[in-house]
Amino acid sequence: MQEKLSAVILNYKHPDDTIHCLHALQRSVEGELVDYYIVDNSPLPEVERTFKRIFPHVHYLSSPTNPGFAAGNNLAIRQALKAGSTHVLIINPDATVGRNFFRPLLRHFSDKEVGIVAPVIYHEQKRRKIYGLEGKVKWKYAKPEHRNLFNIKRLRPITSEFVTFACVLISADTFRKVGYLDEGYFMYFEDVDYCLSADKAGKKIILDPSVVVAHNTSSSFKRPTQKLFISFKSHLRFIKKWLTPIKRLVPYLYAFTLYPYLYLLWTYHGIKYKNE
Repeated sequence: MQEKLSAVILNYKHPDDTIHCLHALQRSVEGELVDYYIVDNSPLPEVERTFKRIFPHVHYLSSPTNPGFAAGNNLAIRQALKAGSTHVLIINPDATVGRNFFRPLLRHFSDKEVGIVAPVIYHEQKRRKIYGLEGKVKWKYAKPEHRNLFNIKRLRPITSEFVTFACVLISADTFRKVGYLDEGYFMYFEDVDYCLSADKAGKKIILDPSVVVAHNTSSSFKRPTQKLFISFKSHLRFIKKWLTPIKRLVPYLYAFTLYPYLYLLWTYHGIKYKNE
């Protein structure tokens, strides 16, 4: 069957990032052949006009309210699959792909058991280069942990427990077997959840270290602490969904201890930074 690719970019108050991301995708090899969707979770008439003027052939979908990461992406994924897409790329607007992007990821799907493929995510933290790879769940606390490196020496594909959905390519067959992203997660944990579900459905998750995507993390929160409550609720949902009642006790205690501690710590550092 001939490949038909779609790419979904979820915009929320960062139209400049979305424009930059889409330009990079279109400039990549075979990028002009991809069917693009912008889902706007913070629609404004002037922003919609800008998107449609710059990208007249891109599908623009607006959501009157902000339904979150999973629900927003699902809006476009449903349309892409109905239009016959064989693979759907989910990518954050603050991510930038390189020239050779689509083909290296697509080649992994020659193995019919592969359902999800992701690149390495590169970003800078405290002026140090960090490469984000695959992750594993520490089930004692139901805590997902990403593997981060300061340099990459091995470029062989890695079969993974989960990968980040900041940039990920998923086959249509995977959506048919697993379904869409769980909209019970407003933000955070939905990527881990989906990878675990795909694994249960017999699909492999692959991280390809030969493909690196830059991620210039932009925040839609006025205060970093605002994201903690959202992450806390998602963590509780994740615990309840994936663990039996008897195994939930320690993860619940961990979550109810961790997030208040982080709130106090981040608040302290925020006040200290403001007073310096």
